Amino acid sequence: MRNLARRLPRPLREGIRTGLKRYRSARYRLRERVSPTELSAADVSAALRECGLTSGDGAFCQAAMSAFGGFDNGPQTVLEAFEEVLGREGLLAMPAYPLAGPAIEHLAGDPVFDARLTPSRMGAISEAFRKRPGTQRSVHPTHSTCASGPGAAQIVGGHERAATPFGDGTPFPRIVERNPLQIFFGCGTGAITMYHSFECVRVPPYPLDVFADRRFDARCVDADGRELVVRTLVHNPELAPGRIDANPRLQHRYRYAILGAGGRAVQLGHGEILAIRLQSLFEVFEELLAEGTTIYDRPLPARAPTEPPQDRVRG
Repeated sequence: MRNLARRLPRPLREGIRTGLKRYRSARYRLRERVSPTELSAADVSAALRECGLTSGDGAFCQAAMSAFGGFDNGPQTVLEAFEEVLGREGLLAMPAYPLAGPAIEHLAGDPVFDARLTPSRMGAISEAFRKRPGTQRSVHPTHSTCASGPGAAQIVGGHERAATPFGDGTPFPRIVERNPLQIFFGCGTGAITMYHSFECVRVPPYPLDVFADRRFDARCVDADGRELVVRTLVHNPELAPGRIDANPRLQHRYRYAILGAGGRAVQLGHGEILAIRLQSLFEVFEELLAEGTTIYDRPLPARAPTEPPQDRVRG
């Protein structure tokens, strides 16, 4: 089946992916009619504490709210729970990407990213967090990130000047340095954004050529309304078929490895929260890579490269 998926035209693959999302959404709505679940901020707070989150801590959260059932105040219920558990000294960060498909296709439409106005396409919780007072957002045309709490401005600052979406000079290594909990809030390991930072910062260099063979210029507007052009790399769309977000086998493999490395799985409503410290997650990435397993359903090259993937782009 994976080999067949690779041979399908990209528009057909994306159509299948969109159809699956709509099916899951319809299944969620039907389930809530038959057996409604109403979760409170107290319910979410208790689950987050069971994951190991504490006052003054940090969390990098990726979320699929529909996995759990209903929340009594929608996505605000989840955000209130994070604020209650983390307290004023805690850090919360989330992806706030403006794209819903491959970055290369998103940029082909010549979009203008406005840090003040462009919605996050990473789900209702991410979008509500973007709009929340005190949230800081990085300037990047494909992989903008939001953060709140002490040091949030420093975490998101300068993203527009970085050579890659995920490497040095971006929010991602800065977040990893603080070693917060990675929270997979109902989304499972298919949403594993931090792996892309691992690809950029790993020493020795990550073996796969993950980026497309040219750089892209994209128009952006920062939080002060200033217009600028950001030059960025995008991931190679040829690696998308069989990637972890569309590969249940790899999702199960990474979940098993995360739990084996001290991660926790906590039930909330109909869904699951999976949590692990980010530096421990990077150790999981390294261990799986050593056995030849990556988030891509591709073999590793016979000869290890001497440059990181971003430096192997010549265009």
